[in-house]
Amino acid sequence: MATTRKAPATTAAKTTTTRTAARPAARPAARPAARAAAPAKPEPKKAYRLLTGIDDSAFCQKVSDALKDGYELYGSPSVTFNGKNVIAAQAVVLKKKAAKKKKK
Repeated sequence: MATTRKAPATTAAKTTTTRTAARPAARPAARPAARAAAPAKPEPKKAYRLLTGIDDSAFCQKVSDALKDGYELYGSPSVTFNGKNVIAAQAVVLKKKAAKKKKK
């Protein structure tokens, strides 16, 4: 005689979870209207800078730009090899302003 198996009865009803809709992020407060646009003060130049980078035309341009901005070379350049590229370094300092002569 063939027996039939019945599926086990489940006592727990299926529960459904509802996700709450994500709230949009709060917007930042609007900035107050700017007053008359004041000219930005230029950032003071550093007296000493060490320029570094891969020894290529971009590094040479970086040094040339510093010279145009009123810097002068300080010491000899240094180079090293990192296993892939030649890395160059050049120190620059701001040119000294001529001292004003006092009248006697």
